[in-house]
Amino acid sequence: MKKFIFATGVAVLALASVAGAQGYTFNSNLTVGSTGPDVVALQTWLVANGFNIPSIASGAAAKGYFGSQTQAAVKSYQASRGIPNTGFVGPLTRGALNGGASTGGMTVVNCPAGYTCAPVGGGTTVTGGTTGGITTPGVPGIITVTQGPLSSIVSNVGQSMVPVLTVRVQAQYSDLNVQSMTLDLGNNTGVYNKIFTKIYVTDGTNVLASQPLNGSTVVQSGSQYVVGVAGFNVIVPRGTYKDLVIKGDIMSSIDSRYLANGASFPTAVFSGTGYSGAPATGWGIALPANALRAVDGAGVNLYGPTTGFAQALTINTSLVDTAQANVSRNSASPLAASIPVTDTTNGQYLGLPVLVFDVNAQNDELHLNRVKVGIATTGTGSVGAAYLYQGSTQVSSASVSGGLADFNNILKGTAGATIARDQTLPYTVKVDVTGVTSSTLGITAAVATSSFAPITVFNSQDGTVTVSGSASGNTQTVAATGPLFTLAGTPSIAKTNITPGGSTVSTFQYTATFNVNVQAVGTDLDFGLPASTTAAFGSSSLINTGYLAQIYQNGSASTSIQSLIPSYSQPTNTTLSGDNSFFTLARNQTVTIPVTYSFTILNGGANTYAVQLQGINWERSNAGGSLQTSNFMANQPTWRTPAI
Repeated sequence: MKKFIFATGVAVLALASVAGAQGYTFNSNLTVGSTGPDVVALQTWLVANGFNIPSIASGAAAKGYFGSQTQAAVKSYQASRGIPNTGFVGPLTRGALNGGASTGGMTVVNCPAGYTCAPVGGGTTVTGGTTGGITTPGVPGIITVTQGPLSSIVSNVGQSMVPVLTVRVQAQYSDLNVQSMTLDLGNNTGVYNKIFTKIYVTDGTNVLASQPLNGSTVVQSGSQYVVGVAGFNVIVPRGTYKDLVIKGDIMSSIDSRYLANGASFPTAVFSGTGYSGAPATGWGIALPANALRAVDGAGVNLYGPTTGFAQALTINTSLVDTAQANVSRNSASPLAASIPVTDTTNGQYLGLPVLVFDVNAQNDELHLNRVKVGIATTGTGSVGAAYLYQGSTQVSSASVSGGLADFNNILKGTAGATIARDQTLPYTVKVDVTGVTSSTLGITAAVATSSFAPITVFNSQDGTVTVSGSASGNTQTVAATGPLFTLAGTPSIAKTNITPGGSTVSTFQYTATFNVNVQAVGTDLDFGLPASTTAAFGSSSLINTGYLAQIYQNGSASTSIQSLIPSYSQPTNTTLSGDNSFFTLARNQTVTIPVTYSFTILNGGANTYAVQLQGINWERSNAGGSLQTSNFMANQPTWRTPAI
C-alpha cells in the first residue's frame, strides 16, 4: 500500500517526546468510531497537553472511544502544530507519536512503512516510508465499481493470459488504493481442476497479482467457489477510473464430455450479496457485491461493487475442434505482366512464379496434405510442370494435366508444409513454360476456388479441417519475341496553376510522368513517336478514354475527361526511322522512356485526379505494319500515379 502524506516544517517535537516518554507505539490510523488502547493513549496525551476533551475531563465518559469531542481535540492539536487539521490520526501524526525527534532545530518525522510523507515548507526532514501513492491524505473518498468492457468472451484450450472479466474502479473526492478482491468462480470445482490453472489481476498489460487455482487457494462459500487475490496496490487518482483486467490461464486439454454435463457459472442476476434465479449453464467469473477493497486518503476501507456482476465465457473444448485453414492471396503475388522467355531458342521459362498465396492456421497447428492448383493458359505454348515452395524450400512438385497441378504427395513432416497455430505462411506456385517459340502464352493460377482446385489441410490430430477463402493470381504473359515492359520507380503527377492574370476562372495543368523500361526480346522492335498514327503511348490528338491512358477522377475512371496529351521522344541507343515517325530498339537491348501525359482542368474544386497507363503500342521490325498492343497493365494500381 502506498499513501502520500504532507509534513510541515512546524516542530512536532512535543507530541513525539511525550509519546516516546510514555513508551506507547501507535500502529493504527484513528478516526471517529475507533476504539481500543490506541484511543486511550491518544486521549490521555491530548488531555494532559491542554487539548480538552470535556466529557473525559469531567469524568462523564471513559477513555477508549474516539468521538466527536476527541476529533475536535485532534483538530486543535493539528492546527497548532501545522499538521493538516482533518481530525484524522494518520501516518504523519503516528510517525511523530512513534519517534519524531529534533536535531539541530530540524524536526525529524518517521514515516510509517507503506506511506510517503513529503515535507511542505522548510525545517522538516522525513525518514522511512515509500515513494508514490495517495496524494490526498486525510480526505475521505467514495468508490464506484462497475463492469468494464471485454474485448472477447471466446477462449481456446491452452491459451494463456486470456481476459475473462474487466473491473472498472472509479475514485471520487480522494485517491483510492485498490488492494484486494475476491472472485466468484461458479458452483463447480471443475473451474479449477478442468478449466483454469491460474488467475491474474492486471492493468491490461502488466500483472499486478496472481493466484494459482487449486484445492488450497479456492474455497467454497455456500454453493459457490471463490478465490481471493491480494498483495497489490493500484492507485486510482481522484476523479478518474482504472480498468483492472482479470485474466486466466486455460488448461492444455479439456474433456469435452465434462463441459457437456453443464457446469454453471455465476449468474449475472444478483440481489445484494447473494444470487437470485437459476445460474446459467457454462463457465464464467464474477465479482460479488463488496468483494473489492480499496483504502481512501483517510485510511478507511471502502468496498464495491454495490451489486455484483458476472461475465459468461465461451471456452472451446479443443482447438482441434475449431481449427480451420484460411487461404488468401499474398500481397507479393506477381502483378499482371508481360515476360519474355529466358531461353529464346527453345521458347522456355523454367520456374516462372505465377501465384503467391497465404495459409493461416486458425486455432491449431496445421499441415498441408494436398494442394490442387488450377492452371489456365491461352495462346501458344504449354505448362508442363509446377512446383510448390514455402520461401526457398520446395515443398512438392507435380505435372500439369488438364489444367490442374495436383500436389498430392505432401506427407506430415515435409519441410515447409507445417504451419504453427495462429501463424500464416506464404506459398509460391512456380511453373515450367515451354514451346513459346512464337506469339505469347498467358498463364493464370488459382487455388481453393472450387472443387476443381481445393486444398486439403490436416490438423494436429491428422483430421481434415475446413478450408476458407481462395487465391487467384494475375495473368502472366510469356512472350517468345516482343517487348518486356516494366516501370522504373513510381509514377508521379504534378499540378500547376496556369490561370491567366485577372481571370476569374481557375485553370490547373496536371502532368503525369511514367519511366517505362523496355527490353526487346528475340527481335528488333519499332515504337511510334507522338506524331505517328501508331504512336507507342498515344498521339498528340485526342486519346479515347480507356485506350492507352486513362484519367481517374476521385478514384474512378473518368468518362468525361478525354483530352490527354502524351509527350516522349526517341531514347538514346535506338535508331530513328527515315521519316522520323518511329524509332527501333535492337534485339535484346533495353532502354528507359520517360513519358508524360498532360491535361487541364477548369474549376476542379476539391476533385482529385490521377493518370493510369493502360497500354503500349509496338511492332516487330520488318513485320509489314502489324501493330500490337500490350495492355496487361490496364487498371493495375502500380501503373497509376497518386491522386492530387
